[in-house]
Amino acid sequence: MLGSHPFASQLQQAVGGRVLVHPRDCDDYPVGGASPKLVASPVGVQEAARVAKLIGDERERLVVRGGGTKSSRPPCADALFAVLDMSKCEGVLAYEPGDLTISVKAGTKLAHLQSVLARHGQFFPCDAAHAARATIGGTLAASANGALRQRYGSLRDNTLGMRVALSDGTVAFSGAKVVKSVAGYDAYKLFIGSLGTLGVIGEVTLKVSPLPGEQALVAIRFASARDAADAALDVARSPLFVLAMTLHDPAAGTRIRGLPRTPEERDWLLVIRCGGSRSAVRRQLDGAVAICERRRGRDFLETPHEAVARVWADIAELAAGDAYPSNGFVAARFTGLPADVPPLVDALRRAWPTCEITAHPAVGVVYAHVPADASTFSPSTIEAFWKACERSHWSVQFLSAPPALAAVARAPIPPSIPRGLNQKVKAALDPRGVFDPTRGAAGLL
Repeated sequence: MLGSHPFASQLQQAVGGRVLVHPRDCDDYPVGGASPKLVASPVGVQEAARVAKLIGDERERLVVRGGGTKSSRPPCADALFAVLDMSKCEGVLAYEPGDLTISVKAGTKLAHLQSVLARHGQFFPCDAAHAARATIGGTLAASANGALRQRYGSLRDNTLGMRVALSDGTVAFSGAKVVKSVAGYDAYKLFIGSLGTLGVIGEVTLKVSPLPGEQALVAIRFASARDAADAALDVARSPLFVLAMTLHDPAAGTRIRGLPRTPEERDWLLVIRCGGSRSAVRRQLDGAVAICERRRGRDFLETPHEAVARVWADIAELAAGDAYPSNGFVAARFTGLPADVPPLVDALRRAWPTCEITAHPAVGVVYAHVPADASTFSPSTIEAFWKACERSHWSVQFLSAPPALAAVARAPIPPSIPRGLNQKVKAALDPRGVFDPTRGAAGLL
């Protein structure tokens, strides 16, 4: 029994007794449908490092878990020994509103971070899904960029520094705590998108932005995805500098509760978010409408400033978020060039006719949500689709799936992925393989 294991007392001391070993308690921390044998909950990066070293000394593997919003990501581990629960490693460490920087522990909820910043008229430009439960560390580890990436850049662009716990028990810091730095190579960026396979993100310093004084949305309907995507690219190329754009198929569009349904629900919906001064917002709205009219857009609907947050919260959850629970859908993210969005949508429709699609057309990201049905994932059904992805250099990541479909919800690794380089990075940062590589990025296996 684990409670009498020789290193159990050391583990208890390492995290101040915050260790769970009872099966019923551990069942609350599943990863990929499997329950761990133990759960350790550090409150700081030093404690996380001690746990990682102790688990490594036992030649066991460890999975890092934040808010649990990414725990349904395939593939599943065959056996799960330990979970490092980072949800108690939370809180603001330092905040300098005048410098537009904030340092927080990795277990801090994204929603809490935004509420702290909002008191000073600022925000962290990330509109990732699961915002109420997702942690900062988990959001970075999953590279869960939202649609605001179009205006404000990616999570890598808005992360200044990071303190991480490694498997040998050391704590490393990379980056800086100021916006302008000459610190050299930003090694911490390796951990953004690493899915917890290289180390534990313990603390981060983020670059924040002023909240726009005025915001508004305009939703435009199009007869086809191509017309809508072409309009979005025209807006992105213009000098309007809108905040973000999202594209939704007819089924996904009806899930946005803040927008009224129309009798014509076969249309694709392009949503454009504008922000700035009142005059700037008006200029963006009028310019975007004019561009969309030239691309045969119709039924323009404006959402005023006071309703933007509510409507956008629904939109954010359409990117593999709470709108598509993992027990009913398989969610995948596809990345290519912005011009690839229409052909990618067509290919998705051929492979999975019943899937619901949301895209961020200006940055070339498409989310597909496929109803969980084993027959839709047979090799004969999607073989042609994987070949199309390889020819067009579209990268694919499955974000969630029911445990029964986790084995088949897996895309082939493209030849262009530097698999050898990824394995060398893994070997350098986690030579004992403590952090489970089965949930890693392409090429780590």
